[in-house]
Amino acid sequence: MKQLLFALLSLIFLSGPAAPQELVRIAAVVNDNVISMLDLLARIKMAGLATGLEDSPELRQQLVQPVLRNLIEEQLQIQEAERQGIVVSDEEIISGFGMVEQQNGLRPGQLDGWLASLGIPRIFFERQIRAQILWAKFVASRLRPQVFVSEEDVEEELAGLEINRGKPEYLVSQIDLYFGEPSKAEEVTATAHQLVRQVRAGAQFAGIAAQFSHNAIGGSGGDMGWMRESQLRPELALVVAGMEVGDVSDPVRTIDGVHIIHLRQRREIMASDPSRVRVRLIQVTLPNLTGGADDAVARQSVFVEEIRDNIRGCEDMASLVEELKSDASGDLGWVSLGDLPDVFRGPLLNLEIGVPSAPVRTEFGVHLLMVCERDDPEQNLDRRGTIRARMEATRLEVLARRLLRDLRRSAFVDLRV
Repeated sequence: MKQLLFALLSLIFLSGPAAPQELVRIAAVVNDNVISMLDLLARIKMAGLATGLEDSPELRQQLVQPVLRNLIEEQLQIQEAERQGIVVSDEEIISGFGMVEQQNGLRPGQLDGWLASLGIPRIFFERQIRAQILWAKFVASRLRPQVFVSEEDVEEELAGLEINRGKPEYLVSQIDLYFGEPSKAEEVTATAHQLVRQVRAGAQFAGIAAQFSHNAIGGSGGDMGWMRESQLRPELALVVAGMEVGDVSDPVRTIDGVHIIHLRQRREIMASDPSRVRVRLIQVTLPNLTGGADDAVARQSVFVEEIRDNIRGCEDMASLVEELKSDASGDLGWVSLGDLPDVFRGPLLNLEIGVPSAPVRTEFGVHLLMVCERDDPEQNLDRRGTIRARMEATRLEVLARRLLRDLRRSAFVDLRV
């Protein structure tokens, strides 16, 4: 069978038009739908182009099984979506084509010519676009309402971020290939090794993820966003911790599938960059007591505590500066935390606006500082919204994967190649 398939691949792609009876041969039957040999061969060519590798008979042969698997799952998705009454309009198809044109730097209306230059009939590309839109609409309308992220969930995630402040966080893309059934484990693992070889030979990770990854984020190039170790599966966290930025991992096998990781960046979790944080400061400086009696030191300490207990807001602090008539005290204006000595930077990084700092002792005296305004790019982000969206996407992905697994188990699938 493999020799016959290889001959068909060579026939259609290398030797011109193939015999019609060969092209309409059945590659697989999925419940009541048929995947023809022509469907398979056209999708193989599209997948090959997406990888960014030079077309060759060997590459096409490697793509046969993973592409056929994707076509089978695509048919299951189409059947379930249509059973639930989901439809795709002509306008949505046109919009989908427009997005493809933008992604490939084409002007409106150039897609047909571009596909023709690649030797891909429009109908096969349209089928893939339609299937993607159909499943996306199904997930949004039927599965998303089942996903709920509570305020407690968000608070727990925020608390986890604070606990892990300063620990490593990873920007990763991921290709997930799930077994579906135990008998497919070796086949799926072999496919993962083929994909890794292609990426390391120059293929585009995002293109391969879009074509082959068995998850909802595959269409976005497998982008998982920023992840900390506790958010990764233990097997993956162990691998990522030992990777260098830019690396692509060997296939990592877990109980239900095989995973390929691309480490794009690494940073510390929520570690504010002092060079980016600006604050408007006002300070009160009390001179050091040289050779002073114990009672004088005690009175100064009491005065410091009274300031911390009773002064609230920059107006109060400014009034105190006026009363002290000290050249060492006053409004410092806007400063970058990165420009301040370490002894000041730490107490100011998380100091609430309008609250006096803990006393800071230097060679010049005892300093009490107050932040009147803060410009912190990280704090200005909608952290809660970002966290909620990420948690919703993760839970939605789990629901979609479970449904596809159940559809696969209950389906009638007859492979002919």
